[in-house]
Amino acid sequence: GVHELDIARWGLGVQTHPSLATGYGTKLFFDDDQEFPDTQYVTFEYPGEGKLGNKRLLVYEHRIWSPYVQEGHENGNAFYGTKGLLILGKGSGWQLFGPRNKLLAEEKGPLGTTPHVRDFLEAIASGRKPNADIETGHLSGALAHLANIVARVGRPLKFDPKTEQMVGDDEANRLVRRIYRENHWAAPKGV
Repeated sequence: GVHELDIARWGLGVQTHPSLATGYGTKLFFDDDQEFPDTQYVTFEYPGEGKLGNKRLLVYEHRIWSPYVQEGHENGNAFYGTKGLLILGKGSGWQLFGPRNKLLAEEKGPLGTTPHVRDFLEAIASGRKPNADIETGHLSGALAHLANIVARVGRPLKFDPKTEQMVGDDEANRLVRRIYRENHWAAPKGV
């Protein structure tokens, strides 16, 4: 889910964590020992200083068991705006629709990884930050973690973007980090 969440966060133009995560997630299909949901629906709210026009809502739906495609794509993103709709799937292309669902532009086929690899190599050679630096990865990865914590505790979570903690929820905060055995070789220093 983090790849789709990353594209969605980028498309919304948010450079912080959400302040609220709510939703549902559970296992409805696979009877196995995996610890994450196979079905999930989570909404993340970015308050944008509470100003109308600055607020953002990211809705994430996860159905790893489903053989069906939605809006013509195996997985992907949909951006709904006041003047148009952009739908994209990494394996099948994208479509841009205007008012009254008029198709304005489209491209078929996989989006490809060549631009990402080129950007990464150029960043190494020049010393500049890549387009998707570690902070970008952290902000997007945190969404996947928040979604799974929402599924485990079964309730909405108020999240403080500055402290990266759930507000007033010790149970949820215990799920932010894993608990290591004493003297475990992989335990990060200071944890």
